[in-house]
Amino acid sequence: MSANNNLAPEAYANINQMEAGYADFGGKLLVYAKVFGQNPKIYEIVHDDTPQIVSKVLKDYPEHNASDPNIMRMIFEDMEQLGKAESYAAILWSHATNWYPGNSKMAKVKSFGDDNGETMDVMDLKRALPRNLEYLIFDACSMGSVEVLYELKDIVPYVLASPTEVISVGLPYDKIIGHFFDKNVEKGLIKAAQLYFDFYNNQKGLFRSASYSLINMKEMTNLAKAMESVIQTGKYGQVSRNDVQRLDLDPNMVSTVPAFDLLDFCEKNYSKEHVAMIKSQIDRTVLFKVATPQFLGTAINSFSGMSCYIPAQSENEFAKYYQGLAWNSASSYFKLFHWIS
Repeated sequence: MSANNNLAPEAYANINQMEAGYADFGGKLLVYAKVFGQNPKIYEIVHDDTPQIVSKVLKDYPEHNASDPNIMRMIFEDMEQLGKAESYAAILWSHATNWYPGNSKMAKVKSFGDDNGETMDVMDLKRALPRNLEYLIFDACSMGSVEVLYELKDIVPYVLASPTEVISVGLPYDKIIGHFFDKNVEKGLIKAAQLYFDFYNNQKGLFRSASYSLINMKEMTNLAKAMESVIQTGKYGQVSRNDVQRLDLDPNMVSTVPAFDLLDFCEKNYSKEHVAMIKSQIDRTVLFKVATPQFLGTAINSFSGMSCYIPAQSENEFAKYYQGLAWNSASSYFKLFHWIS
């Protein structure tokens, strides 16, 4: 939990939810939390129904930058030593905005994490993550994009992420925490995602806003190959964003990465034959998906479970960085940046 930012109250609320929902699940739940005004700590969650945080502090760190990938790597190593287990999984909790690089001068635009404005990009995240995770969950905005997922495809077999933003109260941990310990990983994550959806779908007004997708990361290579076939044999000059479902839906985020539904992008730009091929592969890649009818007041009429970027020459500030993403080369996406020689 990287909460040295305006999410600090939500961090404490979520830890309290974890304590309320935790039981003898046959495993440990450790939480690293850097919360505004506090030294970073690793907690071992214990059951408690009070408003106080009573979980055991296993390690107390001096001040450091939680968005430094070397620090993140150290934290995961410490957590593994403190919680020896037969298997491991992780949840990443903070601000996030898709694939664009972290930059302390552009605090509203980052891939993952926000430690007092310091952030990290998805390349740094890939280097910092351990290689022994059974699954990875993002309790963070917009990380369910093909760009982020393809970058992490060799790190972890399953990812649960939202292609849209996430309401700041995040996951209802007290209702879903037990499913993270299910020995059947797919079953547990699908149940957790369904309960997350149910929680928000039962809200009123703008709070009735949620999306989540369970991704089979072993299929990401095949998805890139399918996209490459579509781009190589279809039109690959100017593509249109007209009427394509947007998945960056928070009107208050003025500096974010434009995100569009992957399948809807193909449907609006390529032939039925190509669309059928890409849809078939998306169905193999996205094991489960849910989305509310609207998100912060905007209708979600098309939802394939993953977002993508659609290049536009007017957003040339994104183009150079995008060329370094693994998805760009593997899927022939670079051909869509027709103005770059």
